[in-house]
Amino acid sequence: MVWTNNGLDLPSGHRTEAVLSNCGKVGLISLFVGWSSENYINLLMSSYVCGYQITLECGKIGLFKPEIISLEAVDLTPGSFVDNYWKPYLDRKQTKPSTLRGHQSVLDNHILPSLGDMVLTEIAPINIEELLQVRTKAGFSPRTMRKIIVQLNGIFHLAVDDDLISRSPIRKRHRPVCRKEEKPAWTSEQVRKILEAVSAEYQCLFICVALTGLRLGELIALQWKYVDLDSKTLWVAHSLWKKQLVAPKTDSSARTNPLGEVLTSALVAHRENTLFTGPENFVFCKQDGSSLNPDVLRKDVLYPVLDRLNIPRPKGASGFHAFRHSAASLINAETGNLKITQKFLGHSNVATTGDIYTHTSDVMEREAAVALERAIFGNLFPVVPKMGIGNKTLVN
Repeated sequence: MVWTNNGLDLPSGHRTEAVLSNCGKVGLISLFVGWSSENYINLLMSSYVCGYQITLECGKIGLFKPEIISLEAVDLTPGSFVDNYWKPYLDRKQTKPSTLRGHQSVLDNHILPSLGDMVLTEIAPINIEELLQVRTKAGFSPRTMRKIIVQLNGIFHLAVDDDLISRSPIRKRHRPVCRKEEKPAWTSEQVRKILEAVSAEYQCLFICVALTGLRLGELIALQWKYVDLDSKTLWVAHSLWKKQLVAPKTDSSARTNPLGEVLTSALVAHRENTLFTGPENFVFCKQDGSSLNPDVLRKDVLYPVLDRLNIPRPKGASGFHAFRHSAASLINAETGNLKITQKFLGHSNVATTGDIYTHTSDVMEREAAVALERAIFGNLFPVVPKMGIGNKTLVN
């Protein structure tokens, strides 16, 4: 900002509010006492010539460093920004339909009811704090709060990139702490019991998900053209969402999975007993050839099997994804190679495989302790050297 004899000299093409007040405003530069009315008239006139708006508040005389605001941001609400900028941005990124649906749910249920009528440029950190407090008191979980903040963070960062606002109102303190919950992973014995207990109609499907670790959407999207029984290979090329074939979750999710003897034999027998064997047909389908419903598979097929076997099924953590966790843990236990496990599951980051999808058992942890002792004491293992105990004096 440059002051001239004619008043305020600012770049063209923008609009700002330079508030002459000290009523709760931040960024006061200096106070000017004793200005005549002619001084203010010159200031106001020059500001209008430059395309700026100067306001006086509380009868105080002061000059604040103004925020440069794009003309497009004036009166722009979060709702209109989402419709005009955020959603087209997500479309350009080719965001998956399931992700878009999740974003819309967060918008409709949390963000827009609280911030939808505000002006985008006027939303401050305190408004975000108030939103979080209201949602916390309403009983929403930290995971829901994290979804809200993650989405708001994306929206406001896009607004910053578009030069509509100078800074996002989201702060680090707004992100809630979410405790890491251990997802269940079944033992090899439990997996065998599940495969034996499921009805013949779904047995091949269960064998396939248990021995490949495919996501359920990938499994029910599998078509015969992506299964080569001669080379014992299948390709993950799609996922199924709302009966639509969509791209897999990530680029790494599009992958090739080798088939073992058990799964190959099961698929051969399954192919011989199905009417739908064309390249475009689903490997696992309804009696009319249409795609299976994942909710029906979970609630009407998997859950009853788990209940009959008395296998615990914690809420939200006992669906078909538990097969994926189990596959990761069993592969890692057998091979000791986390990179192979990552490749097999189609993870883009090996940290995801290690932190979330591999699980240890009491036996594995005890083996780790034994291995450490053997590494230190070598051939003397399991002989433990004599040593003093605490601060007691040893007497010969």
